[in-house]
Amino acid sequence: MHNIPPEWIEQLDALTAETEGELESVDEQRLLDQIAHADPDLVAFLVEQLAAQESPQAAAALETLAASAAAPEAVRSRARAAVDELTSKGITAPPPGEDRFYAGWAQLGRERGEQILILGWRVPTGKLEALVFLLDWRGDGLKDFYRTRDLTSAEWRELVEHNNQKGAPLVVISLAEGRGLLDAALAESRRFSRPLPQEYKRESRLVDRRVFQASAPVTHSRSFVSPDLSPEDIVSAYVAALHFRDYALAAELLAREHPLRAGHSLAETPTSLHTALKHAPRRREEVQTQRASGADDGEAIINALGSEVRIEPSGRRIENPVRERFTLRLVSRAWQIVDITPQS
Repeated sequence: MHNIPPEWIEQLDALTAETEGELESVDEQRLLDQIAHADPDLVAFLVEQLAAQESPQAAAALETLAASAAAPEAVRSRARAAVDELTSKGITAPPPGEDRFYAGWAQLGRERGEQILILGWRVPTGKLEALVFLLDWRGDGLKDFYRTRDLTSAEWRELVEHNNQKGAPLVVISLAEGRGLLDAALAESRRFSRPLPQEYKRESRLVDRRVFQASAPVTHSRSFVSPDLSPEDIVSAYVAALHFRDYALAAELLAREHPLRAGHSLAETPTSLHTALKHAPRRREEVQTQRASGADDGEAIINALGSEVRIEPSGRRIENPVRERFTLRLVSRAWQIVDITPQS
């Protein structure tokens, strides 16, 4: 048995009071309220204790923890793993009285231009339903959508694993983070005047109830850019973002001290980028990169050769080379652009 710090006792009593009892559903809101004010290490300890209980009530509490935006990401991931462990032993949460958010997954690789978003609910029958979205950040916004029904736990895992093999891994997200991604994709659809998928239109009331009415807007979105991109990859992704006018991605690849981000939050930077670049010639997506200095000291310099297309008043298209020197710095184990200098 772990030695429980004295300051945890009162908080632990309050938390366990919400996760014990008969097989009816956990009082989710009360549990989430307790989590929001509890010591994160205590919440992680509670996950381990629940996993050891091997009961339907514990599975329900773990599902709630795994889906909670109030819980730290590490706690959510461990709770999700514990739910999977219990499920493999045939222990699942009791059927809820109404739809209960079960889990969310989003694809890394934001720089690839497309991203899969999966949001799942446990429904009163005890089965699982998923809403699956394909987000296109290069012109379509919400590109595709479908809804699954009556999934078993095994079928849910197959759905996640199938999508986990589509070019980039999936990571666990909260419902609020899922709403943030969907909000942004719908904004892109409006910006480019793209029609929404027919099935999304048919299920729009369900999406509104499960996603938009059930969660507050996310206040800070994590990065979904692949964490292992090289400096050359970052430069190529930045130039491609300019080509597709994906200013949200371009902003994310810039370090805080870059002049285009100076004085702006990450949420504000895409607008400032759009203002600064809206009259600039269209960049070509392709760019050649060559490292000019090593990255052993956490800094790299990349020479890049690309091109831009300028339209003259006569309508004639003129393509000109673009030579730039990118300075990048390793920030929290990810490369970011701190300076872009034009070269003659």
